[in-house]
Amino acid sequence: MSGEQSSWLPSGLLAVVQDYFFQKHLNPNLPAPPAKLDATRPNQRTILEHPSEKSYLAQTAPECVGDVPLPSFDPGVFDNEIMKLKLYPTVDPQDPSIIREPEGNIVEGTYMGTQVALTQAYSRIEQTFASLYDVFGIEATLPRHRTLEEQKDLYQFSAYPTNSDGSPAQYPPFLRNIPQDQAVSVFKIFNFVGLVETQVLLRKITPDEGGIGGRTKEWLLEFDRSVAGGNPEKGIKIQDVVDYNKYHRKFGTDIEGGGNIGLLDDWYSDRRFADQQFTGTNPTTITRATPTWIAEFSGAARAGHYDNWVNALAKAEPESLFVQDGSYFREAVGVSDPAAALHNKQPGSNDCWAVSAVSLFQLHGDGKLHPIAICVDYKGSLEKSVTIFNKRMSPGDSTGIEKDDWPWRYAKTCAQVTDWLRHELVVHLTLSHFVEEAIIVATNRAIPMDHPVYRLLYPHWYKTLSLNAAGRSTLIPQIAVDVVGFSPDQCYRFMCEAYDTYDFVGSYVPNDLKRRGFPNTQQGLRHVRYKNYPYAKNILSLWIILRAYARSMLQIPFPTDDSVAADEAIQRWATEVKTAAHMPSFPEISTLDALVDAVTMCIFIASPYHTAINYLQNFYQAFVIAKPPALCSAPPTSLEQLKGYQESDLIAALPINKQRMWLLAAQVPWLLSFKVEPDRSLLNYAASQWHVYKRKRDAKDVKVKEASAKLYADLKVLQKTFLRNSAVMDSGSIPYMVLDPGLTAVSILI
Repeated sequence: MSGEQSSWLPSGLLAVVQDYFFQKHLNPNLPAPPAKLDATRPNQRTILEHPSEKSYLAQTAPECVGDVPLPSFDPGVFDNEIMKLKLYPTVDPQDPSIIREPEGNIVEGTYMGTQVALTQAYSRIEQTFASLYDVFGIEATLPRHRTLEEQKDLYQFSAYPTNSDGSPAQYPPFLRNIPQDQAVSVFKIFNFVGLVETQVLLRKITPDEGGIGGRTKEWLLEFDRSVAGGNPEKGIKIQDVVDYNKYHRKFGTDIEGGGNIGLLDDWYSDRRFADQQFTGTNPTTITRATPTWIAEFSGAARAGHYDNWVNALAKAEPESLFVQDGSYFREAVGVSDPAAALHNKQPGSNDCWAVSAVSLFQLHGDGKLHPIAICVDYKGSLEKSVTIFNKRMSPGDSTGIEKDDWPWRYAKTCAQVTDWLRHELVVHLTLSHFVEEAIIVATNRAIPMDHPVYRLLYPHWYKTLSLNAAGRSTLIPQIAVDVVGFSPDQCYRFMCEAYDTYDFVGSYVPNDLKRRGFPNTQQGLRHVRYKNYPYAKNILSLWIILRAYARSMLQIPFPTDDSVAADEAIQRWATEVKTAAHMPSFPEISTLDALVDAVTMCIFIASPYHTAINYLQNFYQAFVIAKPPALCSAPPTSLEQLKGYQESDLIAALPINKQRMWLLAAQVPWLLSFKVEPDRSLLNYAASQWHVYKRKRDAKDVKVKEASAKLYADLKVLQKTFLRNSAVMDSGSIPYMVLDPGLTAVSILI
């Protein structure tokens, strides 16, 4: 039985008792936090505590959209209304010093028809003119109307797949130059303090070598010398880092209140490792194991003399076996030798190794996911690779062996390194940020600004272009390549390969779930087998609701399939994405359903998809040893070598004594996980649009108001549904509320 099952104490009381006695025995030399912070910091009990439905919903927006007190209108909705009412000034393209007065005016029944809205409009205008003098940059709050030809001149794609000199492009197609009025200061994208801290790191004030930093470094090294005769590499224990994490963390800025997985006593366990495949930063790539993979792992079990697993795999239902597959890494980065090391060392930084791990899991009928085996670095076949099997045959086996099973803990670390690379460079950066940017640029080049499709998509682009530009100029070349085991060129090739093989239509949520071996209906996902996979249930629900909203909005201007097929802008859009954006998987659009699906996907990527893969990064990655970006020592070359690993071998592979690498790896997740402001949420978007249209009487405007009201009501229902989906997970699960519509960003905001 697990420790949780075998205890006679209730789990909540047990956590309190453990917290009390553990903290009493922490080393007194650890740096103590300020009393105010100490009183509010998360701990194991608060992290695992699931709120009651009543208390949780009491903190959310009102049930009725008409009762929503908007502190700030969604900026995309605001801009759309300004454009519709023609309240924008026009700049003479021949002489920018000549600015024509707006054509439109405020009349009763428009967005500006109430005193509150009028006050907010003046506030937005004041902010706009004030921002012209902002030394940190300009964010044009009020939009500027351009003709399609002007848009095409401004929105130019970067060269792809090769640059003008024939060299490979570093990034997928992106906006070559951001239009002046679309450039958002990075100080308005990232939290100011976080950005300053990161810039300090980029100036290389952090040392190239040393401990975790500052007072902590001194404490760890002093501890070292006292127990290991002055040999730092032998003295520091993983528990020392765990102890330190209980005291020294940043203030809570994310949806988890500043907590992280390292605060859980079983953070290293099979359970937490398996749970992350369904509720972690990357719940999007676990896939049904193919017969080939099952046969390969069965062969590896025989070769490694894991007789129990040979028998277990022979009896297992094939549909219960799943993989996280990093076997393609070498091919994706252009390494032809399957046995070649994936190694990188940047000037002034540390040696880093990447691994292409493949992990095999079994999803039991009661919903528990259990890790079976891990190939720590795939080298063409499992026969030529190091593959280790779990000593624990099922989730119910004793957990007492887990803490000191260093070979297996090392293998799980390799799997986490692989997932870090796949998540950050592919799932997060490429399939979210860069795919959406390509669509934004193509849309601006193909669809006029007053077109219904443009207006529907526009609010979901807020800040994205400037954010992506900051990522290309800073995040990737100055941070990511410093902490991973890929060389810079390999990083760029990895992202471009992901873009080139992206399947736009295949990534529609129902198609994606089916492809990965999961039910793609709400009824199918209600089976107890999937109770611990709330991401799948929640993301499908959001897809269905967003698709219904997109359909109701698009049916207004396009009531028939013929009207879609005859629209030149829509046809031009599909061609532009397929060709200039180099995304051939984008669909032909000749029916209303095809248009609805494509538009829904564009909104989905920018809003719930990015939210799911972005806003849990601090919780799972700021405690760096739980999910490091690279190994700091070469991986083992034989199973016998791996079986002999001790704690010191795992420590050598972790960035525990690599100060620069640790700080960069911990800082970025914190910076990217700032909780979404309520007025930038998907729920506020629906409420804002309803308030814009609530007094309008035109038949088409009434339909927009009704569609907005339904979207709001549907999202409010999802808040309850998602809370219940989280609550039905196994006892002791980390609550999964990242996709709450009140927390889901309306666009790729960070």
